[in-house]
Amino acid sequence: MAHEIMNYDNMFSVKVTPWHGLGVILNDPPSVDEALKQANLDWSVSLLPLFCQLPNSCMEQVDRMAVVREDTNEVLGVVGNNYTPLQNIDAFDIFQPLVETKELLLETGGSLKNGRRVWILARINVDGAEIGKGDEIKPYVLLSNSHDGTMAARFGVTPIRVVCNNTLTAAENNGTSKLVKLVHKSNIYDNLQMLRDMLDLSKARFEATIEQYKILANRDINSSDLEKYVKIVLTDSDEADTILTPTQNRIIDLFENGIGSDLPKMKTWWGAYNSVNEWLMYHRGRSVDNRLASVWYADGYNLNKRALDIALKLAA
Repeated sequence: MAHEIMNYDNMFSVKVTPWHGLGVILNDPPSVDEALKQANLDWSVSLLPLFCQLPNSCMEQVDRMAVVREDTNEVLGVVGNNYTPLQNIDAFDIFQPLVETKELLLETGGSLKNGRRVWILARINVDGAEIGKGDEIKPYVLLSNSHDGTMAARFGVTPIRVVCNNTLTAAENNGTSKLVKLVHKSNIYDNLQMLRDMLDLSKARFEATIEQYKILANRDINSSDLEKYVKIVLTDSDEADTILTPTQNRIIDLFENGIGSDLPKMKTWWGAYNSVNEWLMYHRGRSVDNRLASVWYADGYNLNKRALDIALKLAA
């Protein structure tokens, strides 16, 4: 299917309709076990040897392994012999102690491509922070993983603009909001303990990131600086005689007319940064799934970080 939600995929979301109207809407944050079941993620993967058919009709084992989803027997990917899968139940389990104490509230989780990519997003149960009236930021923890060998597991803390209903944004990869990559090797389960420890630092990171956003929200921006910012973010050049591209014009239009543009504090560098963020999340690429994959797993992830870094530098 075009949206990458296939026959054996599902997702849950608390009080908000999941993608494309598909999935389960829950009234209250679930337990870890409930989340696994509601997202249809209560399955495991196995590694099985691969064989090739030689011209003489003999079968010979090759130096690769197939990642097989056990409940459907579908081959999700082909990986090397040193690959260690991170099972869904183990990935979700890192949230268990803090979910039990209600320090974390599970908000959404699910899979794409019949389980090749999975995620869980949990809200840190602390008061949010208003950047401007009606523009509230809350801290979330994102864990995303693949079962097809195409990416490492990723874990990080991310602030989310609630006004945009953007509960699936990726963490900015900077000093105040880090996304850790876990390579699928034998020590991946040792690293899970590191991630549990990392959660203890999340509140401080959230507060530090909010301070960055408030700096941007208190720096006005003019049209000339907005054009310069957009050009640098997308092309690393701010040449005055460069004609704005359609994409650059689109981002500038989002600054003027995008989601939340009518809120206080948005005709600032904070609004400029959010116009890039909105373009990445809602307008870039051919489909919502392409945008999600880019922001979570590909160049959009780095572009989001770059947009924030440049905004902070130019607004200083």
